[in-house]
Amino acid sequence: MHPRRGIRAAGTAADAPLAVLTAVNAAIAAYLGLLTLAGARRSRPAIDGAPVHRFLMLVPAHDEAAVIESTLRALGELRYPRELFDVHVVADNCSDATADIVRSHGWHAHERTAPDEPGKGPALNWLFDHLDATLEFDVAVVVDADTVLDPDFLRAMDRAFADGADVAQGFYSVLEPDGSTAAGVRFAALACRHHLRPLGRNRIGASCGLYGNGMAFRRPVLQRRRWTGHLVEDAEFQMELLLRDGIRVTYVPDARLEAEMPATLEAATSQNERWERGRIELARRYVPELIRRFPTARGRRLAHIDAVADHLVPPLSLVVVLQGVGAVASAVTAVATLRVNRSQKFTRRAILHLGTLAILGAHVVAGLRGVSAPRSVYRSLAQAPSMIAWKVGLWTRALRSKNVVTWQRTKRNTE
Repeated sequence: MHPRRGIRAAGTAADAPLAVLTAVNAAIAAYLGLLTLAGARRSRPAIDGAPVHRFLMLVPAHDEAAVIESTLRALGELRYPRELFDVHVVADNCSDATADIVRSHGWHAHERTAPDEPGKGPALNWLFDHLDATLEFDVAVVVDADTVLDPDFLRAMDRAFADGADVAQGFYSVLEPDGSTAAGVRFAALACRHHLRPLGRNRIGASCGLYGNGMAFRRPVLQRRRWTGHLVEDAEFQMELLLRDGIRVTYVPDARLEAEMPATLEAATSQNERWERGRIELARRYVPELIRRFPTARGRRLAHIDAVADHLVPPLSLVVVLQGVGAVASAVTAVATLRVNRSQKFTRRAILHLGTLAILGAHVVAGLRGVSAPRSVYRSLAQAPSMIAWKVGLWTRALRSKNVVTWQRTKRNTE
C-alpha cells in the first residue's frame, strides 16, 4: 500500500472512536464546568437566631472502640443548647467495648445483635424504630463513629431546616489530610465531590447528594422511608427521595465534619471497591428510570438531568485519563496526517481536549480554594499519577466483575 494511502486509512480508522471520545469528554467537561461556575461563588450565611429544632444524633458503630471517643467528645462540644439534642449510638454486632465507652461519656448506647443482617442501613432502621416510638425530636442526624464535627454543625443545620430543608447534607471531609499522601489526595477529591459540586447542584436546583456521614432528615422522612443493605445505601436513599417523594437534598457547607480516611491504598481498596461497585449498580438501575420519568417530573426536570449526569460521570481519576488520552491521541493523529492534508480535524480535537483538561484543572483548583485546602494537599497532588492508576484499575475491575461484594468494616489506621 502506498504510504499516503496507509496514512489516510489510519486517519479514517481513528476518526470515529476519536469523535466519540471527544464528544464524551466535552459533555463531561461541560457538566463539571457548569457546576464549577455555579458553585465557585457563594455568600456565607450568618448562623444567627435562636435555635428552634430538636436534633437526634444517630451514630452507627461496629467495633469502634479505637476511634469513637474523639467522636463522642466532639458531640459534647457542639455549640447548641444541650436540651435540644441528644446522642444515641447503636453498637451493632460489637465484640469490643464500644457500648461501655459510649456510656462512660454520658451518651446512650443501644446494643444490637443481628449477625445475619449486618450493615449500616439495617442498624439505622433498628435504632430509629426504637427511638421514634419513645422520643420527641424534629430532625435526625446520621454521624459515623470516626467523625469529628465542627462545634457549629448543629447551628448550621438548624438554619437550613428553618429555611425549609427536608433533607440536608453537611460538608464531609478528611480528618488530618496531611497525615499521608493518600489522605491528601482524598481530601482534594472530596473538596470537589462533597463541596464544590453540591454547591453548584444546589444553585441550579438539583439534589446535592447524600454521602453517608453528616446527613440530616426531618422526622417524617425517616418514618416513611427505610434504609436498605445496599453497598452505597446513602446514594440509593437519595434516588428514592427524588423519584418517589420529590425531595431534593440541600447542601449545608457550614455544617462541617471530618472523618478518618485510610492512610494507605491497600487499606482503602475494599472500601473503594464497595463504593464503585455500588455506584455502578445504581447507575444501571436508576438512569433508565430517571430518563423515563423526565416528562412527568414537573419542577424537578433539572434535578433529573443532573442525577443522570452525576451517575454517568466516572470518578475524577478516570476523567483525567479520558481527557489525557483524547488530547494525546488527537495530537498524534494530527501530526501523522499532515502529509495527506487531513490534520485540521484532529488538530481541532486536540485543542478541544486541552480545553477540557483546563476545565478539569479549574474544577479541582476551585474545589481546593473553596475549602481552604492546606498546602500539604497541594503537595500530595504530585503523587496523583500513582493514585489515578490505582483508582482506574479498581474502577475497571468493579465494572467488569460479576462477583458479589459484601459490606466489610474498613480497618482504622490505629489498627
